[in-house]
Amino acid sequence: GDNEAQQRGNLSITTDGSQTHNTITIKGGTMGAKVTLSNVNIETTSNAAVSVSGNVELVIAGKNILQSGTDRAGLEKADDDGTLTIDGTGSLEAYGGDCAAGIGSSYNNNVRNIVINGGTITAECTGRDGAGIGGGHSGKAENIRINGGVVTATGGEWGYGIGSGYNEYSLLPTTITITGGTVKAIAGKPGAAIGALASANDLTMTGGSLTVQKFENSW
Repeated sequence: GDNEAQQRGNLSITTDGSQTHNTITIKGGTMGAKVTLSNVNIETTSNAAVSVSGNVELVIAGKNILQSGTDRAGLEKADDDGTLTIDGTGSLEAYGGDCAAGIGSSYNNNVRNIVINGGTITAECTGRDGAGIGGGHSGKAENIRINGGVVTATGGEWGYGIGSGYNEYSLLPTTITITGGTVKAIAGKPGAAIGALASANDLTMTGGSLTVQKFENSW
């Protein structure tokens, strides 16, 4: 069955890397939860591979792969409260289904307060309308911060690498801050690589490096 982490203190979820269809739900609440993922490999066709709410710190160890179904993010922030913080020395690949973000919100849901401090992070919408990191279709993203790590974010068709999901929020600014790390934002055809319509007002960069990649006719 599915696994739900609600206890206080630190929790470690470790597997041998074999694929499972079981999913993980982490409810940090206001007190917060710190969970280590080590060699976790989840594929699901109907739910989010990992869903978090409240204040959650994910520590990444080993190689982790999260693949979610249609309308669900690979690593899903299921509420608009609290902060999702990602850190560690391992790798995380998070693949959202159609109309959902790789890391961020599901279809038609907003998302805010995502912080990446470390790890090798790959986030991708595998369908259309979702961001690599940020919002799913019709989902506004706010306050995405990257302080470290190696981060590659790829939007689905019409989706942004980092930013809100496609629809009315495509025109609205997304607050994105980069203070460190190596960041690559890849637009889905014909979306913007980062922010809203590649607006410079969306991005504050004080450190690290940023590479953007978009199609010839992208916004």
